Amino acid sequence: MKTYDAIVIGGGPGGYPCGIRLGQLGIKTLCIEKDKPGGVCLNWGCIPSKALIYASEQYERAGGNAAIGIVAKEVSLDVHKMQDWKDGIVKRLNGGVKALLKGAGTDYVNGSGKLLDRHTVAITKKDGSVERVRAEKGIVIATGATTIELPGFKFDGTRIIGAKEAVSLRAVPERLLVIGGGVIGLELGTVYQKLGTALYVAEALPTLLPGTDPDCTKVVERRLGKHGAIIMKKTFAKSYVTNEDGSLTVTLEQDGNTVEVEVDVVLVAVGMRPASKGLGLE
Repeated sequence: MKTYDAIVIGGGPGGYPCGIRLGQLGIKTLCIEKDKPGGVCLNWGCIPSKALIYASEQYERAGGNAAIGIVAKEVSLDVHKMQDWKDGIVKRLNGGVKALLKGAGTDYVNGSGKLLDRHTVAITKKDGSVERVRAEKGIVIATGATTIELPGFKFDGTRIIGAKEAVSLRAVPERLLVIGGGVIGLELGTVYQKLGTALYVAEALPTLLPGTDPDCTKVVERRLGKHGAIIMKKTFAKSYVTNEDGSLTVTLEQDGNTVEVEVDVVLVAVGMRPASKGLGLE
């Protein structure tokens, strides 16, 4: 059994800087990540979403501005190339995280970590093999968060999706319903709105971006509406049915009334929960 001073479970924006700093301080450290280095932020969150926001803004600008006499014809989008460009950015940063860990003298392993006791971690690797490692001084849990699934809207990866799938779509949906008017939902919703998608937003609370300065929220809501988004506040998603043509009819409840919208993709963005399942914390 390999022995370390410290073991960090999780290689996201909390885990990998911790692993780097421990290594820099001369503490023999192992960083365990079950997916890709960089975690949600780098792979399916902040970095790819900002890349897509930039790409969608460039596409929108390329269409010209008729109000000031600029009209561009035949502007087209190669969504596969756009996604490949975004993936290239993420891949380079993945490599950068690994290089930083290596440079600090911290070991890195791809697998799922589970606590066996206060000092021992079992690592289940992609090939199914299990390795046990020991931490003499301490174990850091930095597994981050995972997307909350809404009852009745089980993720299928194509029609009912979370943010992870939303940053990787290889086709621009004609109509998109975002359930949840928070930062994640609105960021990704506006990306596809700028690419030509008809956007619907259903938020359970009386305001978008809960917790944000109301003056800022008003600016965001005005801009969304100006671009044609349909905003439904105090609205709850109840169920959906799949139609013969593959579209979805989603049933919503707004102020006690039933509302139906027909869309092609539903993005569930109602928040995150701790990614602590299977860690052996008990």
